[in-house]
Amino acid sequence: MSATAPLLAGHAADSVVTWLGARPVTAAQFCGAARARAAALPSSRHAINLCEDAATFMLAAAAAWLRGQAIVLPPDRLVRTLARMKRDFPDSYCLCDGAQTESTSRECGFAVVRADVAIEEANAWPPPEIALVLEAAILHTSGSTGEPSRHRKSWRELVGGARMLAAALGSPSTDAAVVGTVQPQHMYGLETTIMFPLQCGGRLLPVRPALPGEVGDAVHVARSLGVASMWLFTTPLQLRAFHAAGHVDGIVRVVTATMPLDLELARRIEHDWHARVDEIYGCTEGGTLAFRRPTQTDVFTGGQGVHFAVDDAGKAAVVASHLREPIALADRVELVDSSAVTTSRRVRLLGRDDDLVKVGGKRASLAGLTATLTSLPGVVDGAFFFPTDDARRLCAVVVAPEASPLQIRTALAAVIDGAFLPRPLVFVDAIPRTASQKAPLASLRALVASRKQQAAGAFVTEARFDRADPVFAGHFPGRPIVPGVLLIERVEATLAQRGRRMVEVGSVKFLAAALPEETLAISVACDASGDARFEIVRETTLVASGVCKTVAA
Repeated sequence: MSATAPLLAGHAADSVVTWLGARPVTAAQFCGAARARAAALPSSRHAINLCEDAATFMLAAAAAWLRGQAIVLPPDRLVRTLARMKRDFPDSYCLCDGAQTESTSRECGFAVVRADVAIEEANAWPPPEIALVLEAAILHTSGSTGEPSRHRKSWRELVGGARMLAAALGSPSTDAAVVGTVQPQHMYGLETTIMFPLQCGGRLLPVRPALPGEVGDAVHVARSLGVASMWLFTTPLQLRAFHAAGHVDGIVRVVTATMPLDLELARRIEHDWHARVDEIYGCTEGGTLAFRRPTQTDVFTGGQGVHFAVDDAGKAAVVASHLREPIALADRVELVDSSAVTTSRRVRLLGRDDDLVKVGGKRASLAGLTATLTSLPGVVDGAFFFPTDDARRLCAVVVAPEASPLQIRTALAAVIDGAFLPRPLVFVDAIPRTASQKAPLASLRALVASRKQQAAGAFVTEARFDRADPVFAGHFPGRPIVPGVLLIERVEATLAQRGRRMVEVGSVKFLAAALPEETLAISVACDASGDARFEIVRETTLVASGVCKTVAA
């Protein structure tokens, strides 16, 4: 690879790269718009790309790269996250395409650039070159097992990963388009819906199916734009919901990542949709690393220039020609076809280092137990985990609206060892997941903790506050905090739902700030005398607690 690589590869000047609304954007128009937008951007090292429309995100990212800037991709758009980004990247500004994210960005002290892009009449061709050493993206892990960590990617790494994807999967035909369900603020979404189309001559359809029936809607949009077929990049969890919603025509390729894909689901998709299913193994640190077609093999094969190694302690690492350094893996892998050597391109995935658990002298995989749970009839979603760091028994949360607790417990007892039966098994309406469909451990533990409070006689509700509410005007400018009086009002409303009226507040301790649009769990427990104790919790953080007197309403 030379010292530079083009913004676009595999495209002719008049080939379509994406669509803005119903208007096709040719490669020459894309380059012209990116150059014009780059010239108007502020002088800075970092641009925080919060664009929600995939085509606008792609053009905004291209403009930042042509300006020599890195796009910073936070794991979410919460106020506390953006406030942290402002602290960590004080020279940055925000690229936004929506009023809500623009407002949040300004509250956190950012300069905001609207990323709505008008396609210029003047085309630019050939594509501009970008230095391979450019720090192009700063991503964050999902934080599913702890705090999100930060990873920097050069243009060389992003281009190399996209070209490896194309070498392994091939490129979409000229009448096909790419659709993704994971936002490009995450590594999987960035590689598959932004870099892959830019570097393999593909076309990005800027829709993001989320609900089960929306895949059919995406196919309808594609056909209205003259697209004959689609490549769907998604997650196993979303794919399962899409398949359950009914038959879909027009999808010729399905690619999944972020968690193991159930073999039976892959078989059903290939049979019912007549679409090949491939699975990617990767991580935020290294991006896409290996591929397999699960209906044909359980072995992942590394992409071009990718080799895996396992040391004497069983720790795995990967070396790739496009990565700047070896990457230590959090997963355990078994090298295939390498009895006489210490590296191999072919591996079997055994699970994460922190996935293997021991209960009652027996060992099991949390991912394997979760897969068993979610494969049961009537189960929509679920997860096994330890409720606390020092717990000796596993617990589980499950979404199963059409099954009873007895049915799920009986079915589990028939397929897993009794040592691993969850205690408790908590039924919930939905499991909190990130945009990349990961379930943060802290959020899972909070679900179990709130249900324990309910079982102990507590009544639990949730509360959110809209930062557009006039009460926040002028209240801690740039970082509005929910006033304590509003929190007490929500406690009062929670009591009213139980037929109790608050008559006196005995004592209250405010222990942490509550920010608008954060979900708060409010638990209230009354004793026989009418005294009520309440707690307000954000994830696993206690925001406030207190005691009040109540009477029958």
